[in-house]
Amino acid sequence: MQDPVPRSKENNMSAQAFWDRQAIKYAKKPIADLTAYEEKLQRIRSVLRPTDRILEIGCGTGGTARKIATGVAHVTATDLSAEMIRIARSSSDEFTAKKIEILQAEASQEVSGYPFDAICAFSLLHLVDDIPNVLDAVYRQVKPGGLFLSKTVCLKDNSRWIQVIVRMLVSLRIAPKVVCISRAELTRHLISAGFEIDQTVYFDKKRMSPFIIARRPAD
Repeated sequence: MQDPVPRSKENNMSAQAFWDRQAIKYAKKPIADLTAYEEKLQRIRSVLRPTDRILEIGCGTGGTARKIATGVAHVTATDLSAEMIRIARSSSDEFTAKKIEILQAEASQEVSGYPFDAICAFSLLHLVDDIPNVLDAVYRQVKPGGLFLSKTVCLKDNSRWIQVIVRMLVSLRIAPKVVCISRAELTRHLISAGFEIDQTVYFDKKRMSPFIIARRPAD
């Protein structure tokens, strides 16, 4: 008899299947709050340097990675979904093809080229099963003194009605599995992983998704 598939691997396979199905629709979907997105990009660019080598985990179809690449030396962009990666690669132009390496990988997977000057995870941490495991992998792959930039949906800080609606959408397989977490809990996870918090800001009017700049302490 074969050993059963580990629960974490089962969950990753389920998540990959969901995002593979959603990839084309996701790629065509317009940005919900363009002003908030542009403010996020401006904040990202303000803390990154032209010489930086960046890792973005959970890159989706690569839209943000392509924008980040214009101001840094190199971006490695990863995503669990093979279909997301296919679309991201097909969307690359001559410029971004030279500056971005696009790979299929899990969020907690170490990728070649580390340590990086900064690692990004946008709209990702609330979608992973084991946040501490992902943060440990991020900590290992970022340079001492390097940054971890994240934007995470914190459902627990919002009304219970929103939480109920999200659970209904998940049960109907309309939405992916979402971890119900608060900003305070997320901050504790970051600190437990060894990071120091530099900034926490909100760009969305609902204040549901804190943008956090954390730093691995310098040796």
